[in-house]
Amino acid sequence: MRVQPLFTLILITLLTYSCNDLIEYSPYEGRAQEGSRNMNVSAIKKLSEQSTDTFKPFTMAIIGDSHTYYDDFIDQIYALNSSDSIDMVIHMGDITLSGIYREFLWYRDIIKPLKHPLITVIGNHDCLSNGEFMYRDMYGNTNFFFTYNNCLLVFFDDITWERNTKDPDFKWLDSTISTPDSYTYKFVFAHIPPWDEQFSMGNGMLYNYLLDKSNVTYSIHGHIHKFYHDKHYADIYGDVNYLACGDSQDREIVLVRVKKQDIDVEVIRY
Repeated sequence: MRVQPLFTLILITLLTYSCNDLIEYSPYEGRAQEGSRNMNVSAIKKLSEQSTDTFKPFTMAIIGDSHTYYDDFIDQIYALNSSDSIDMVIHMGDITLSGIYREFLWYRDIIKPLKHPLITVIGNHDCLSNGEFMYRDMYGNTNFFFTYNNCLLVFFDDITWERNTKDPDFKWLDSTISTPDSYTYKFVFAHIPPWDEQFSMGNGMLYNYLLDKSNVTYSIHGHIHKFYHDKHYADIYGDVNYLACGDSQDREIVLVRVKKQDIDVEVIRY
């Protein structure tokens, strides 16, 4: 059967000019778009510019586990913008459900109106599919730290199951927090709390031991989808305070007010 010349011409035209638009993206893409890279690095730069060498009170807003709760997350961003007393926002991870490209872009688009510097921690859901590569491209290293108003803020990647139960880099954590106690406070942020089932008992005890011996004041987490505030290992050893935030569907924001003599934790509902 002979193909008609007109049909052939139409087919060639469609293939030539339209193929790039047939598939906008692969859901398993591992590269961010221009303008969406190193977002944690950019936020830390802004915070460094307003930081002081000596202690000055500041307030952190803690949120997390927004993945599928997009409408609630949008409301959460508006609630954060309604406060002028927040110095920084820390998202404790699980910004995606399946770690796919489009979910990272949805998160990026929702946080665009936020007027406060935002640091995003990697969560276990963010390590599914090609999510870890996407996270690194959009936000930078998964282990990092910076100082703010003479306080040490350490961000620790403690994802295990999604990495075939590979242990987190406790050596890096130990060397980073084992600094002279010239800091007013030390904070560690990690998605999974050490008593969670994704931690072995030994790794959970090791994590608490490292923080306790280095006089870390607070260990802050997400993952459990509910507010938690206690000295979890007080009966064993140490005075490390543990804090976890709920998810976006809880419609809560945890405010950590860091003052010279103490630290106040308050849950704000909106």
